[in-house]
Amino acid sequence: MKTLAEIFKNRHTTDTTATGYYWFLDENNDPIGITQEISDAERDLIEQKYISIDAGKTIWHSFLLNKNSTSIPVFSGATIVNFIFFSHSMDIELQQEFLELVQGFSADYQLLFLEQNYGVILDFSATAVDSNEVKDFLLAAGQDFSSELTFYQTMNYKLDHRLPEKFAAEFELFKKFRSDRSSLMRHKDIFLNYFISSEIISAYPIFGDWFQSLLTLDAELLAVVKCYLENGFNVTNGAKIMHMHRNTFMNKLDRFIELTGLDVKNFDEAAITYLLIRLRRDV
Repeated sequence: MKTLAEIFKNRHTTDTTATGYYWFLDENNDPIGITQEISDAERDLIEQKYISIDAGKTIWHSFLLNKNSTSIPVFSGATIVNFIFFSHSMDIELQQEFLELVQGFSADYQLLFLEQNYGVILDFSATAVDSNEVKDFLLAAGQDFSSELTFYQTMNYKLDHRLPEKFAAEFELFKKFRSDRSSLMRHKDIFLNYFISSEIISAYPIFGDWFQSLLTLDAELLAVVKCYLENGFNVTNGAKIMHMHRNTFMNKLDRFIELTGLDVKNFDEAAITYLLIRLRRDV
């Protein structure tokens, strides 16, 4: 497939400081500008195939990906940003709809599509990373699109010359250790997936018996233990979430300890148990 550069030849530019251009993302998700001197019909044809973006976004794209950018962009006086990476399977039309959704949610957001099936929302709002408003928006966005969306929200970073380095590191972590089972991931989720995918646990025979015993246990029993651990060792809250009587919930915890020898009421053994449970894909 021909790129816009090939089609328009001397009528295109990759100079992100230029004005008087319509800006688009090409097949490689690189920003490209087409002179506004083209006809409306030509522009309409291009917009049917490519994502239309504004010139300001091309500057962020170039800066974060270290593409001939020497200065730190400015965004409405913001001093920090957090990255919300996402993986997707959206076609061009859905990408445009998603772009409009993000822009409608917050004026403090910039959305960039990166390499194939990946993108990032730049959040300049200085909102806490664990904000319920942001979380609700991301989860709702995932439900509204037929394309399965997996988000990874990073910590806040200062807008300085090291930002591209942090961006690249976070993006690489997300690509390597994301999970399709999680709609919204944060650092702890990436960290846990690192331990699982690096096979640290299964590499040592001392963990073999524990791991094998978990593979044979009923998924509901493991779900009770997982719920208990993820809710701060709180039996009452865990029982409510699992829609069980408190005594039934406690009995299942005791049954797990009896079957595996792992005392999940002890912090160290609980940590090991949690990692092992995450190896089971059906829990």
